[in-house]
Amino acid sequence: MQLSFYLIAIILGTLFSGIYLLSQSGQKQYKRISSLVLLILIIGLLSEAIWNYTVAYGKNNCLLYNILYLYLRPTAMLLLYSQLPYSCHLQKKVLPTIAGFLLLGLLNSLFLQSIFADIQSYTYLIGHGLVLFYSLIFFKDILRQGQFKDTNLLSLPYFWMASLVLFSFGESYIFFILTYYFPSLGTYGMGHVFQWVQFFGGIMYLSFGLSFYAPMIFNRRYSY
Repeated sequence: MQLSFYLIAIILGTLFSGIYLLSQSGQKQYKRISSLVLLILIIGLLSEAIWNYTVAYGKNNCLLYNILYLYLRPTAMLLLYSQLPYSCHLQKKVLPTIAGFLLLGLLNSLFLQSIFADIQSYTYLIGHGLVLFYSLIFFKDILRQGQFKDTNLLSLPYFWMASLVLFSFGESYIFFILTYYFPSLGTYGMGHVFQWVQFFGGIMYLSFGLSFYAPMIFNRRYSY
């Protein structure tokens, strides 16, 4: 397996997240969220390993890749957003959203795109679009919430998560649409633009692992 920055960032993010979860210094309010973050990182690591194996040996691992990357990753991301403190209580809508997403994915697998044959573009668009939607709403919400008006936002793991997910998922979502549905522009997974997409994806995963250390760093540097 080729060690790219993307893969190294996922590995480091996973290690930092695992250390935080196992340490006794972590804040209790973040324990459940950090468990979901670790799950997301492990899914990302397995997805990348399967993708590299598929490319290197020409194997057909579409089933595993679809399950991990197109179903489990968005589901875990949505579960993460169900634990975040929306002032508008939007987190209560996340579980029904997940159920709807999985139902649409099942219908897509049965009638439109086989889960065994190729990457399910419709499932990608729906699942990652939902993650983007909740990220955008939460990012706007956290800036306006009264409970955080006297808090340094850089000390909040939530702020780092929402910011990086919004940025990384946003640009990869646009890139996927352009290259998948307009092949004349290029092929997804090829070219310098894709390298930038993976670079920011790696930054997102690394920030996931480091975000829970933010209160230890920025709360010491600022006072309120």
